[in-house]
Amino acid sequence: MGWVAMSMSSVIALRDVWKRYGAEYVLEGIDLEVKRGSVVCIRGRSGIGKTTLVKIAALLIPPDRGEVYLNNVRVEYRKRSRVSELRLRYIGYVPQTFDLIESLTVRENIELPMIFLGIPKSERVKRVEALLKALELEDLGDRFPRELSGGQQQRVAIARALAKDPLLIVADEPFSNLDDYSVERVLQLFHSMARSGKAVIITTTDMYEDYGCSENYLLNRKLYPLNLTESTHAQRYYTP
Repeated sequence: MGWVAMSMSSVIALRDVWKRYGAEYVLEGIDLEVKRGSVVCIRGRSGIGKTTLVKIAALLIPPDRGEVYLNNVRVEYRKRSRVSELRLRYIGYVPQTFDLIESLTVRENIELPMIFLGIPKSERVKRVEALLKALELEDLGDRFPRELSGGQQQRVAIARALAKDPLLIVADEPFSNLDDYSVERVLQLFHSMARSGKAVIITTTDMYEDYGCSENYLLNRKLYPLNLTESTHAQRYYTP
């Protein structure tokens, strides 16, 4: 993929990004731009580097080479506190491992990022309750992570990422523990965000399901555009 100029609607952009572990590069010359209103899907087999790529997009780790731009401004990784501030304010990250705090209830886990942002209590409660309802977690709000199934924990992690109303959602294998019905509910939330001018990045090992993504890519060290046939199932998520 060649370098192209960023548009004014760019949310996150990776330019000639390289990353290696030991002597082996897992990312080679990655160019990716994710714009407002888009849901971008990164596909590839397990262990190929999808998590590394989205951690760079989520400002969790720096590239070894190349540049990352958030809102058309280059991220300066040497300013660690500034990078942390940008990540907190603009990015909601859904890790494969959920990373819920075991000593906090479901409600408290979802609320936590909003506390860090200084969002008023009344607004925090409103958002938490809305997300519990949207993801059918209403009856689990006072439970602790250890009392939940894997699928329930995954939905809580998604709710936590959405709660602060970020500009960018980065979701690493967000459907791996969900049934088809829950996948549909989550996709509806992701596409609703995109329609409101936000952006979403999803990773998956699934090479067939479209998920209604506006752009699809195959990762195998480099990033390759994919053209997937739009299915009736996928088309649902484009509908406003």
